[in-house]
Amino acid sequence: MTEKRVNFILLNLALLPFVVLGLEIIVVLVESLVYGNMDFNLWSFQAVILHWVYTIIVWCTGLFLLCLLSKKIGYSIFAAKDKPKIKNWIIIGIILIITAIGSYIAWKMHFKPVLEYNGFINKYGSIGIVAFVFQYLYYVVESCLFLAIVVFGQEFGERVFKKIKIPWGGILCGLTWGLGHIITQDLFTGFYAFFGAILYGVVYLQMQKNIKYAYIVIAIMFII
Repeated sequence: MTEKRVNFILLNLALLPFVVLGLEIIVVLVESLVYGNMDFNLWSFQAVILHWVYTIIVWCTGLFLLCLLSKKIGYSIFAAKDKPKIKNWIIIGIILIITAIGSYIAWKMHFKPVLEYNGFINKYGSIGIVAFVFQYLYYVVESCLFLAIVVFGQEFGERVFKKIKIPWGGILCGLTWGLGHIITQDLFTGFYAFFGAILYGVVYLQMQKNIKYAYIVIAIMFII
């Protein structure tokens, strides 16, 4: 397989996780035919839980297929990498602090997990904790797709622009998932997600491209 062909496939692998993320729209459309509306807030507790379950299944299937496709070009996302050094962890600590402060401000001086937990308890009572748990399982899988964009995007960028070492994966994640929020939500949310996505790319590089560590940090950043 030629280098150009491999690079083309890598670019597609970097873009496909965004497409997989977008499959949630198909899930919502199907559900809306059953429930008679697309307003998530009007759905029953059971319907909301099932939505997250269906979406998680779709996303996990997409992730599995992405891994299979990557192996066909001899690239494994799980290849062994060096462990991060102390200086890398110091930078990660700074990034996490910046992320926490930014999230606190973006959520109008509230911590996102606390606000969401209280929201579920107020809406559903004691069983709200179940909704909280399922939503965060949904976030955990969603974070895997962000990581996939970053990993494949970084590999593509480094192969094409060999002498320029920047967080290509984070930039691609920002241009897809990040700016996608402008369409689905608003301008502020879109740019906030864009810069957050770039930081995901920085985290991946700081973690020495070790996805075990990178994923944990990225998931924490997204959750908080």
